[in-house]
Amino acid sequence: MSSEEPALAQDTQVETKESKTHEPPTAPAAMSTANKKRPKIDFTVPTGERKRGKSMFGIVLGTLNKAKLEDKERNASEAAKKRQLLEQRLQAKLRKETDSVRRAEEAKKDKTTANRKEEELQLKDSIYKLRRVRLPLLSNFLSTSDVISSDPSSTSNTDPLTPPPRSHPPPLYYRPVLLTPAQEAFLFKRKAEVLEATEKEWLAFREERMAGIDDIKQLRQRVAEEETRQRKDREVNKETTREEGVAENKEMEEEIKEPDSAMEVDEERSEPEARKEDSRESDRKDDSAPMQADDEDAVEY
Repeated sequence: MSSEEPALAQDTQVETKESKTHEPPTAPAAMSTANKKRPKIDFTVPTGERKRGKSMFGIVLGTLNKAKLEDKERNASEAAKKRQLLEQRLQAKLRKETDSVRRAEEAKKDKTTANRKEEELQLKDSIYKLRRVRLPLLSNFLSTSDVISSDPSSTSNTDPLTPPPRSHPPPLYYRPVLLTPAQEAFLFKRKAEVLEATEKEWLAFREERMAGIDDIKQLRQRVAEEETRQRKDREVNKETTREEGVAENKEMEEEIKEPDSAMEVDEERSEPEARKEDSRESDRKDDSAPMQADDEDAVEY
């Protein structure tokens, strides 16, 4: 019995602890959790900081307005006007130089294209002249590549100006002493076709040559106009530089004369002032000099 009683006492203590842990919170604890509120963030700006921000903003605006006024005064001054005129002159000179350089490059390109077209026309002219003379002569001969048909009324679809096809061995031109009727008809027909084709080719080339000559004339005229313009621009630039130099010398002389005249005026003004100062100094000396008694008026003691 004595051993069972302590065990029962321990069991009762454990049950009381468990019951205490599972008990709901008391009324004061529940009230404390319910009354506990989340803190709010204060977004209001203090008056001191607001005044400080306004004052800083006013200072910034004041500096900007001051800078604007200084800029206006600077632009309104004579030096600023001279600077603006100088900048405008430089910009106009730069635009003029860029335009002249661009036109010079275009004139150079036109000159090269005109020379190239002229060389091409000369080469084509020599080629077509040679073809106009040589092909009718070759049409009087037969070639090993010719296919002569027995029917003289048959027409060939090939161009009469095309050269014979290349082969190995190459085709040969020949003319027999005695021609057959088929060969005579073939040569007569081919000669007429070659003459007609060469004349058409020459006429087409003449039109092309005339158009090319007109283009070359236009290009050469542009080049000549650009050269005359460049010559005139050089003369004008020389005159303008001479005038600008004379104007600058005059300005320099005027600037030198202005301080001299100011110095003369100052000297003229300073002369009477110097006389007045001398008179004042002499008066001061007279006043400051002690009065000396005469010998007769001296009193003997």
